[in-house]
Amino acid sequence: MKYTTCDHIGLFTQNASELTAFYTGILGFELANDGILPRSIVESIFGLTDDCRFIKLSKNDFMIELFQPLSTELRKRIAGIVGINHWGYSVSDRTAFVEKMRREGQQIVEIDRNGRSVYFLIDPDGNRIEIRERTG
Repeated sequence: MKYTTCDHIGLFTQNASELTAFYTGILGFELANDGILPRSIVESIFGLTDDCRFIKLSKNDFMIELFQPLSTELRKRIAGIVGINHWGYSVSDRTAFVEKMRREGQQIVEIDRNGRSVYFLIDPDGNRIEIRERTG
């Protein structure tokens, strides 16, 4: 099985518009998506009970995902944890990789996102690594 590379990071932020302006204006990323990630998905992935503004920025083969909680109360709660909350690892065959990790006793979290499975490998410190299938 061929392993590839990190393909994205996810960042919690208090100001998604400001970060978007920075990454697009200063570093040349392009806006790929700007929408709302529903509470059910946010809770499944991060354990936070609120909708989040979700912005995806891309440049070449790398993406930055920005998550900004919509409630003022939750924004206050995450004030001390803004920054990286997960990173994406792309592999040539996601299904085979996930099954191999499970066989090896690694913790895998599966989330249903709009009828599609999203997999996270949990490292020993509890960090989430999103397993993605390499495209192209």
